[in-house]
Amino acid sequence: MRDGRVFEAGKGRRRAAWRSLVTGLALLSLLSAAGVAHPDGHHSTRRIQPSVTRESDWHDVATALGHRGVLVDHRAYGIGFPRADLDVISRGYHVKAIGSFVSFIRYPDRQTMMMGELAVTEQEVRKVLDVLNAHGISQTSLHKHLPTHRPALWWVHFHAMGTSPLTMARGLRAALNATGTPAVSGTPKKVALALNGPAVDKALGARGRAQGRVYKVTFARNESVADHGRVLPRMTGATSAFIFQPVSGGKALLNGDIAVVAKEAPATMKALRRAGVDIISFHSHMLTDEPRLFFLHLWAVGDPVTLAKNLRTVIRHTNARATATTP
Repeated sequence: MRDGRVFEAGKGRRRAAWRSLVTGLALLSLLSAAGVAHPDGHHSTRRIQPSVTRESDWHDVATALGHRGVLVDHRAYGIGFPRADLDVISRGYHVKAIGSFVSFIRYPDRQTMMMGELAVTEQEVRKVLDVLNAHGISQTSLHKHLPTHRPALWWVHFHAMGTSPLTMARGLRAALNATGTPAVSGTPKKVALALNGPAVDKALGARGRAQGRVYKVTFARNESVADHGRVLPRMTGATSAFIFQPVSGGKALLNGDIAVVAKEAPATMKALRRAGVDIISFHSHMLTDEPRLFFLHLWAVGDPVTLAKNLRTVIRHTNARATATTP
């Protein structure tokens, strides 16, 4: 009898273990379907796609910020704020195209994401950080883009989420007001550039366009990139940008950045150095991006076509392709 009782007790324990296993697997399946939350609050499985919007949807935002933006692919509304008040000199060159930028993206759950970067002087940075914090706007990165330069500049990357894009825009406007950023009036005037754009395009295998006093070529990551579990529209937050600024002697000053994932970084850095391009900084711009992206900021001066040919060999180390247009 004792052996029988032990046998029955063993059967009971096995049944209980089996029920626990089945229950656990079912719960895991449900969590996976819903998207399991990470400690930082974003989800790895189910991502929220951006909504389609119209220019008129962003009228209040443009009014609050004092400037009309550009709607890219009906999903990301972007506005630029040139620092035309500054004469930035780096390694003896007057650097153009210094400025701040913001993007607004709406999602089906009525949430709007605001993300971008502010170019601020060293004297402005403390006040700007305090104003952003006071308005609930998070800072996601703080770094420099240029080699030794004056006045000393910092770039503040920021992020906010909420149901009122107007409230976020007003907070950003307060941060801009804490800087010397001038009021924006219309789009930059077109000027004749002493640079052969078609030749640069052919050498780089991409098509760029003139923006004010520089020529810009952009590559976008091929992956679907998300931040806080929300898909970012292509061309938003995950691009590589090469900026060519004509200087004396038929040369061009190159700056900009390349977006890489961790496994691409070593080969990309080696390729940049083989091409004679300086790496000014290496950092992230976001806190919860998937895949995790890092950005290599660049600097070089030389023949623009030669620079473009060299960059073509560099960009091949990344999972990116040229964009049809440059925002």
